[in-house]
Amino acid sequence: MKGKLFSITMAAVLLLAGCGGGAAGGAAADMPASGAPQSTAGGTENGYWDMGTGGGESYYPEEPGAPMESENQSGSIYQNPGAKLIRRAELSIQTEQFDESAEALKKLTADCGGYFENANLYGGSRRDVNASRRGEYTVRVPAEKYDLFLSGAGELGYVTNKNESSEDIGERYYDTEARLKTQRTKQERLLALLEKAETMEDIIALESALSDVEYQIEQYSSELNRYDALVGFATFNVYLSEVGQVTQEVGETASLGQRMAAGFQSSLRGLNQGFQNFLIWMSYNLFLVVILTSVAVVAVIIGKRELKKLRKQDGPDSKAE
Repeated sequence: MKGKLFSITMAAVLLLAGCGGGAAGGAAADMPASGAPQSTAGGTENGYWDMGTGGGESYYPEEPGAPMESENQSGSIYQNPGAKLIRRAELSIQTEQFDESAEALKKLTADCGGYFENANLYGGSRRDVNASRRGEYTVRVPAEKYDLFLSGAGELGYVTNKNESSEDIGERYYDTEARLKTQRTKQERLLALLEKAETMEDIIALESALSDVEYQIEQYSSELNRYDALVGFATFNVYLSEVGQVTQEVGETASLGQRMAAGFQSSLRGLNQGFQNFLIWMSYNLFLVVILTSVAVVAVIIGKRELKKLRKQDGPDSKAE
């Protein structure tokens, strides 16, 4: 009788373990204790905890003892401690002092407790020292320092483009958290049954089920760690360009005089740049210019001599006639 009871119990546990993530709703019943979201509808569908916003309420967890504020009351979802936001920003910056701006970016990153995920520098090589340089940086900064870094990055030079975005992964995060808790509960039950198993067949079946559960736990844990890394650190893509002069364009709302003055200044800059480019071309092709100039001078001299000879020959002939 005892063996039959154990076999029935083990079969029930193995059946639950084989359901995989489909039993996540069982763990969701304990979610209020762990700070995970609750469903206001009071039920689940397909065995999963309802992570939606049914009834107009947020699925984000409340702080213990603190009433949940609506978005209108709190002013911003960024102030909700239960929100799981991935924040990103992209800035294109022009600077006339590239080295100073790049060093300031390093200092700003360190002051904010961040780090460089990628850093690429183009131009300014030994073969082309005076070429304009361009830096592309991917910076990770703690989420709470997002505004501080964004403000500081705007002072590195002239910002020509800025884009900000955020992605709310709260529903996915808390759903994965509930599934992980369910799998850990299954693991504990299987381990308890394994200690009581008497036959080799039961031991093999339980160990196989444990292996599947441990794999699921590893997958969900890895996914949560990845979410935590994305949420905990904001991502900034900074494009730093070295220019001789920043291009501060006049907007359409400026007066006619301002736009005409800006156009005139742009024409002067273009003329000056064109003349400088011509001088640079001359310096790179000086030897060729000297040769071509010498050939042209010799050709002119020879041409003049030949012309004089023709004129002298034509003179006596015309007189004889």
